[in-house]
Amino acid sequence: MPQEHPAQQTEQQHPEGYKWVVMSVIMIGMVMATIDSSIVNVSIPKIMADFGVNLDDIEWISTGYMLAFATFMPLTAWLRERIGYKNIYVWALVLFTLGSVLCGLSWNLPTLIIARVIQAIGGGAMQPTAMAMMTEVFPAKERGKAMGMFGIAIMFGPALGPTLGGYLTDYFGWRSIFFVNLPIGIIGIAAAIELLLKDAPHRMTKKPFDFWGFGFLSMFLVFALLGMSKGQREGWTSAFILTCFTLSVLGLIGFLLVDSFIEYPIIDLRLYKIPVFASTSAITVARSAGLFGSIFLIPVFVQQQLGYSALQSGVLMLPSSLVMILIFPAVGIMADKVGPRIPSLIGMIIVAYSLYLYVTLDINTSVWGMVYPMLIRSLGMGLLMAPLTTAFMNSVPQSKIGVASSMNNILQQIGASMGIAFFTAILSNRSVYHIAMTGQDVQAGNPVFLQSMKNIMEHVHSLGYGFGTSMAAARGMLMTTVIKTAVVKAFQDTFFVATIVIALVIPLAFMLPMNVIRQPHGHKSEEHVIAD
Repeated sequence: MPQEHPAQQTEQQHPEGYKWVVMSVIMIGMVMATIDSSIVNVSIPKIMADFGVNLDDIEWISTGYMLAFATFMPLTAWLRERIGYKNIYVWALVLFTLGSVLCGLSWNLPTLIIARVIQAIGGGAMQPTAMAMMTEVFPAKERGKAMGMFGIAIMFGPALGPTLGGYLTDYFGWRSIFFVNLPIGIIGIAAAIELLLKDAPHRMTKKPFDFWGFGFLSMFLVFALLGMSKGQREGWTSAFILTCFTLSVLGLIGFLLVDSFIEYPIIDLRLYKIPVFASTSAITVARSAGLFGSIFLIPVFVQQQLGYSALQSGVLMLPSSLVMILIFPAVGIMADKVGPRIPSLIGMIIVAYSLYLYVTLDINTSVWGMVYPMLIRSLGMGLLMAPLTTAFMNSVPQSKIGVASSMNNILQQIGASMGIAFFTAILSNRSVYHIAMTGQDVQAGNPVFLQSMKNIMEHVHSLGYGFGTSMAAARGMLMTTVIKTAVVKAFQDTFFVATIVIALVIPLAFMLPMNVIRQPHGHKSEEHVIAD
């Protein structure tokens, strides 16, 4: 008889230390996954140059990954009923490691995106499975501390990833950032096989798979992301973009209609009758959109506008991630003591303020001017993430832990995917706008522009060049400056919008309970708990 997982036994039937064994094993996989997500960002400019693609195309390295990640996540709760958590986790590690190797071997952008999708299938199963396993082996009163420790693994990747990615990209090429996952993956697979106890799948339930709900949900996500990512290139009122958004809306409507009435939905929409669950869901989406959208743009800004190398941009992001690692355990313990409302509210205000600080970015921004807002943002994220996740998971019945874990991660990935696509579209749109506005000033004979052009022409002419050459040189130098200034203004606008996104959901923090949430116990039915 195979040993059962603690999820199916009481806490006393297992040594006290086993829950920390579970955490240690799953942290290996989570560190690998988070390193991969952050290590790619600093290498984006190099990949763009190697494949000869623009920012609208390259964003699919991140958004395609997150989209496939979010699409596959709902399957984990259903797979749990068929093969058990341990098997899901091991196979997720295998797929993620295989996808990493294929990314390193890719020869053009389409093959890289396909390999990233393979990675995402593994990552999409790994993260909710890991969170569900942790939630089951840790009692409710210790979950804040557990989520704080889990947050260390989640942030260790972003702390190490940019610096490691910058170093590997500068000295070994961007392909090495994917090959680095191979040894970590092998260690993680071996540890999971050897140390995790086998849990028996719930075959007696025989729950049918929600093909219609899964299809409509995928339809909504895919066409929404496609429309937002291609809007600037195709035109926001073009037939292609309007078709994408129409199909996305139809997918969302179909999903809501199907999963509101069937017995075994892929996502249990009844959970949104729980106020805490609903409010934490909205905050999670907004937080992920603002956070990941800004994280995607910062390496692009510092490398393309400030002239930083990949390694320098990675080192630039290191201190902020270290701050989160240091404060996560304390915040997790605090969440177990004081409840989620106060730390979440303070955290959201701090995050919004940190994004607003980037509204003043320009080509003369110092290193401290880049690092300081990231440090402030890390403080806010540290205060927000563990209490929010703990409130989310503790608000549902024990039997819905697996579903809630999948939904939490789906919401994070939806927010991140939408954030990257949305803010990239804003950046492209505002760049075009500011270039056009600056061009109008030039054509109107702006005195500053004319004086600058005259000064440059005189300088070039003094070097012995003819009048025509001097004029061409002056015009070229000034137009380069004009374009760069316009793009910087577009970045400022984009960070302002990110600030608004976070600020709009701050009032939802008041819906979170002041006191610690204790998970509903088995003496109530699921329907009673949800109704309550």
